[in-house]
Amino acid sequence: MLSRIAESYFWLGRYVERAEATVRLLSEHHQLLIEDQSVPDGLGCAALLESLSMPTIDVQTPRALVRAVVGSELDPSTIAGAVSAARANARAIRESLSQDTFEALNSAHLALSRGVAFAASPGVALHGVLERLLVVNGVIDWVMPRDEAYHFLVLGRELERIDMVGRILAIRHDLLWPSSGPAAALRAAGALSAYLRTGHPITGAEVRRFLVLDPAFPRSMRCCAADAEEAVRGLQRQGVSDSSLLLREVGMLRSELEYARLSPADDVSAFIDESREAARRAADEATRSFFRQHGTIVWSH
Repeated sequence: MLSRIAESYFWLGRYVERAEATVRLLSEHHQLLIEDQSVPDGLGCAALLESLSMPTIDVQTPRALVRAVVGSELDPSTIAGAVSAARANARAIRESLSQDTFEALNSAHLALSRGVAFAASPGVALHGVLERLLVVNGVIDWVMPRDEAYHFLVLGRELERIDMVGRILAIRHDLLWPSSGPAAALRAAGALSAYLRTGHPITGAEVRRFLVLDPAFPRSMRCCAADAEEAVRGLQRQGVSDSSLLLREVGMLRSELEYARLSPADDVSAFIDESREAARRAADEATRSFFRQHGTIVWSH
């Protein structure tokens, strides 16, 4: 597989996951700001923007927050920017990507271009975008061969998911909104139904532990690390070289989360920060191992 194609699949996985996770987070956070006025709008908006690495934007109202986080196609940290970047990577590999996948992604792009940020009901509009992004992930799982391209896409998706779960937990909804915040954090991660099946009380500490260490929920940091490790092993089985250092990085992250020794009273904040940093290192290692640029070819006449 050509390096540029592998890189496009890797970033396609990252950007689709970033867009979906940001839509979920914005929708739930916006709903909290509207329904619970115990937290000033300015403080609530600043907490979300800080977690998304957009702290310099001055936003004081829920509607302005939606506009800022939906953003523009020029900023890949926003929803519109992530979807646009995913679409650009999909176009770069159009010859090897299924038509259904590209059409589903293009549908999400068109939905955003119709003005989610300015809709009369932003929550409904965001849910529509989320549904289209869920279709993208569904089509990928249904029709994409489990080859090198799929493993690169999954690797990018899982590393991005670790980071986005860390961003959700960094807001500390449980401290801002003690009664409704923990459930909102679960919904932002798509985890409320799965968490209720555990029978644990919905408290801030239990929710944070679940999203970091649960062995069965596919969006927990532990499961994401295991899936990222399996993707790297899949690349090795496909005969892709230069993956030993990357395997070591994701393998160590998975083992640290899997064999974490914590008492019920221990906080998982250190694991959150370490996992996000390990995911960043793994992404850098993937870039060094597989997406190296060897210089520009200059054609002469």
